[in-house]
Amino acid sequence: MIRESVLLGTFFGLVSALGYSAANVCLRAVINCDPMWVSCVKAMPTAVLLGAWLLVGSLAGRRDLPRGRFLLVVVLSSLFMHVAGNVPFQWSLSVIGVALTTSLTLGLIIITGAVLGRIYLSEPITPRAAAAIGVLGLAVLALVLGAGEASSSVLQVENGEAASTGKIVAGVLAACLAGFAYGLLGVVIRHGLMRGGSIAGTLWTVSTLGVVILGILTMARLGVSSMLDTSWIDLQTMLGAGLFTTVAFLTLAKALQLTTLIYINTLNASQAAMCAVAGVWFFNEPASVAMWSGVGLTAVGLVLMDRQSHRLQTPADLKSEPASSAPLVNSPD
Repeated sequence: MIRESVLLGTFFGLVSALGYSAANVCLRAVINCDPMWVSCVKAMPTAVLLGAWLLVGSLAGRRDLPRGRFLLVVVLSSLFMHVAGNVPFQWSLSVIGVALTTSLTLGLIIITGAVLGRIYLSEPITPRAAAAIGVLGLAVLALVLGAGEASSSVLQVENGEAASTGKIVAGVLAACLAGFAYGLLGVVIRHGLMRGGSIAGTLWTVSTLGVVILGILTMARLGVSSMLDTSWIDLQTMLGAGLFTTVAFLTLAKALQLTTLIYINTLNASQAAMCAVAGVWFFNEPASVAMWSGVGLTAVGLVLMDRQSHRLQTPADLKSEPASSAPLVNSPD
């Protein structure tokens, strides 16, 4: 029984890592499109799929949507995440590439989650967690050192444009801001779930707000005609990114039911390497020593960040909300 749980947990954990990696590759493939419009379309699959799930639940008498003060906090943090998280992340992909953007964002998610979790959720920063934060700090430094070469390659290949110092710094800061926004939303969601909130209702609220607010902002900036001019291939790729993200988060939640957080973090750390390989293989991003060092240190930091004991959850645990202890390793929509 335990062996089967570990095998299933490994399977779902690997599917989650692959899903997040595939989503980021899809997003990298549409850097020619407006970042705000891409982020809007990416949120649609989660909104539609979870909306259908909630509708079925409501017919069965369940009330899963956040309410009261938690709803207000979710709305505010979601708006911040979409504007200061998804949009800068997408723009950063067009400046420093998928390998560096993913690793920088992952590092900031974990650091932000640990620090804000200590402040607002009273979660301890153990010596192991402190070591992880230190390693992730080194990873960020290594990635910053490799950002110039990566940016020069991405901008030259995509736009025939030379990379300026200002644009490189902006790309790095955008990825870091995205990581902070994702980490902040993760703390908010965790806070609500610890008090009985629903993961499905919360994520539907987050994704629906993304579709609405980013859709309105995109319409105001570009106009409906420009939105409709999006090629069918690009639109499919954006929707694919959203679908991969939805599948990745749900399988992450299932994996955390079946085995321990540190083991799943080990599997999820592989997405940094997957995105680095994809960047080099599919998009001709430079495979620099600084980049691989940063990716490796990011993986080590994610593995070190353990906040649960090394045990399988009990059957009673499996009946609880699956993602109540899950770190958000990417945008939830």
